[in-house]
Amino acid sequence: MGEVYRARDSRLQRDVALKVLPELLAADPERLVRFEREARLLAALSHPNIATIHGLDESSGVRALVLELVEGPTLQERLQQGPLALDEALRIAVQLVDALESAHATGIIHRDLKPSNIKLRPDGAVKVLDFGLAKALEPVHTSSDAVDSPTLTAVGATRQGTILGTAAYMSPEQARGHAVDKRADIWAFGCVLYEMLSGRRAFAGKDVSETLAFVIMKEPDWTALPVDTPTSIRRLLRRALEKDHRRRLADVSDVRLELEEAGHNEPDVHVAGVVSPLRRRERLMWILAVAVLSLLAIAAGAWALRPDPQPAEMRVDIATPSVTDPTSFAISPDGQKIVFAATIDGGSQLWLRYLNSQSAQPLPGTEDARLPFWSPDGRSIGFGADAQLKRIDLDGASARGLASAPVFLGGTWNQAGDIVFVPNANVGVFRVSASGGEVVSASRPEVGQAHHSPSFLPDGRHFFVYVTGAAASRGIHVAELGKDGTRRLLDADTGGLYGPGDVVLFTRRNTAFAQRLDRSRMEVVGEAVPVAQNVEVRPFANSLHAGLSASAAGPVLYRVGQVAPREPIQFAWFDRSGSEMLKVGNPLPMVLNAALAPDEQRIAAFLTGDIWMLDMRRAGAFSRFTFDATVEFTAIWSPDGTRLAVSSNRAGQYDLYEKSATGAGTEKELLVTEQHKDATDWSPDGAFLLYRSFDPRRAYDILALRLEDGKSFPLVQTDADERNAQFSPDGKWIAYQSNESGRFEIWIQPFSAPGNERRGKWQISARGGGQVRWNRNGRELYYLSPDGRLMAAPIRFTADGNAVEPSTPQVLFRWTGTDLGRQGTALAPYAVSKDGQRFLYGTTKVQPHTSPLTMILNWRRP
Repeated sequence: MGEVYRARDSRLQRDVALKVLPELLAADPERLVRFEREARLLAALSHPNIATIHGLDESSGVRALVLELVEGPTLQERLQQGPLALDEALRIAVQLVDALESAHATGIIHRDLKPSNIKLRPDGAVKVLDFGLAKALEPVHTSSDAVDSPTLTAVGATRQGTILGTAAYMSPEQARGHAVDKRADIWAFGCVLYEMLSGRRAFAGKDVSETLAFVIMKEPDWTALPVDTPTSIRRLLRRALEKDHRRRLADVSDVRLELEEAGHNEPDVHVAGVVSPLRRRERLMWILAVAVLSLLAIAAGAWALRPDPQPAEMRVDIATPSVTDPTSFAISPDGQKIVFAATIDGGSQLWLRYLNSQSAQPLPGTEDARLPFWSPDGRSIGFGADAQLKRIDLDGASARGLASAPVFLGGTWNQAGDIVFVPNANVGVFRVSASGGEVVSASRPEVGQAHHSPSFLPDGRHFFVYVTGAAASRGIHVAELGKDGTRRLLDADTGGLYGPGDVVLFTRRNTAFAQRLDRSRMEVVGEAVPVAQNVEVRPFANSLHAGLSASAAGPVLYRVGQVAPREPIQFAWFDRSGSEMLKVGNPLPMVLNAALAPDEQRIAAFLTGDIWMLDMRRAGAFSRFTFDATVEFTAIWSPDGTRLAVSSNRAGQYDLYEKSATGAGTEKELLVTEQHKDATDWSPDGAFLLYRSFDPRRAYDILALRLEDGKSFPLVQTDADERNAQFSPDGKWIAYQSNESGRFEIWIQPFSAPGNERRGKWQISARGGGQVRWNRNGRELYYLSPDGRLMAAPIRFTADGNAVEPSTPQVLFRWTGTDLGRQGTALAPYAVSKDGQRFLYGTTKVQPHTSPLTMILNWRRP
């Protein structure tokens, strides 16, 4: 609600408490209204047991309450030393009743009475503080509209989704979001009195959700009260903590009567004396009475030992800034923290929010991060960014890279310190220590399959992994560290999560389901039960990711999907100023690795696992070019336009094949090795193919394949990530992107076959770049800057032709709705015409996602 400072009133020469709004909330109209309301309410109160307000001041746009400064500890600080003696507790309780009675008579309820809002002055006086949540008293039968509810979420008046009030002292009707009256203060008073006498909270769960459940469903431990607690005080506590507000004490004056009765210090009296001989009949009646009482005691004991009723399920919305990747979030194992990717001022990074806080904080060094996941102890977060698997520790340490991950598709962390992750599309799952080091295979896809979205089970050995491929194998599988192969668990659209109570959570058609898991047999049992409707599911790199996360402590977190968050990709020709000249083909949902034929009339593109072809001389629809069950990922045209080099995973990893551009005939094998690879360019003389090869220990390297003998040799092979190499028009140079400097930049170096090496390399870009292309005249390079601007860099060579003289790159135009980020990969590919005057590329617009995160508390498991 505010920040409080000790201050000096220089005019009246007195110490005061100055309560101001935090700077981040100073411009919030809703908070300012609440602030002014507090001032008016406090000004209406005048009582020796209520902290006085001296005024409401404003200076340079900062508003502050000037309050009475109350010396001494809070009751909460006093209770840290243990329970209070009965006479001390009653002395404090009487003064609390006086304060509440005065406030209620003025028409004000506190709604947040708790030990931290009660000050104990050295002279023995008690002061009640902070009527910041108080509200003018309303008729008992008021509407429970959201704006009046004390459990306001993002859909109500409090955008942060916080609970107005403190869970351990909140009345059941307040916890349920119903309208409240002065009986809510009587409940809170009962909680405070119980805590003063017992030294423990009346309702103390492990977290907020469990505490609220106890408030609604469970009784306090009455045996925790001291044995000498007077009967009147026990009766007072039971009547003050009556869950049905209609049966609770209706007025603070009733509380006063009970306290006054206890003030007579009348102990419970058990008379002992000589019992006169009883007649036989009377003795029998007593025996029968004792027997009945014994039966009642047994029944009461059985009732007391019955299982606690399951607390009511609740769903709370948590607002976040707009996001472009709505599936990148995770809840911590203890259910107390969430991390999510959000876009602020055009840049995306991870944000951390503790659920007992009203605001989130950015995590420096997590720019363009995606798919975060937690360490088991909740002290660190793993994520993918900058073509790496990274981790950041919450103790303030900088983010650091652990392994190469050019296209990060999910990770998970076990108690032994192993991280299992997917570093690239269609390469399988790998394992690395959480401190970095050697990267080893954890699961290898079979032919025609791909793996993504791993998630550990509690034993830290088994993990879920999603397997794409034929219908018979598609879905969530179980894998085990150190063992080959996977076992299919169930069909689903996205990866599986282990949920509390031995369930697996997954999605089908945007609905989240839960199904029980028999971990002894690693099989699902029973029926799948719906958990949430319309869950966000987002495609990325030939995989689907769900906006769903689960905590071992119980809470489940999900994000509701939005309609059409991304517009289809539309190819079109643009001139050098960025003006659209001509649309090409029909809009497509997702296109990668599109290549323009030398005749500039055909486009070969990757779409839904195959290569598709568009002939711009005919109708504008793409037609399928490859038809087998495996994935064909890239297509590169031969210089004469008669053949295509394609990358296919038919042998288990991505290898290089040659196919006629007509689609007729069989494919020719070009290069099959254990490494994943895909072609990026064909030399002008048709003799060489440039390709990138993926090694999880080093990321991408650039190699060349000599087609005459099928021999390959490295061109750029370092610990950095090098990719997307392109031949110069004369075939003497290659341009490529590398992140050896910490971000992707464009470089040029000679193309040299073994035995004829030429040395040297030159950096072309200055502030980041990717997706390089040559002008056919060889004197200009094009690339995309990190913010999506198309850059043109003049290229000059020395007189001997052995060195490059770079010039300052110039901005041509910015691609609308496209943002490279720091990964150096565009949302859609582009090509350059022979004369360098036209550019063919696909445009799309990513709509900001504004749906809140929804947390399920007390979720009822199947």
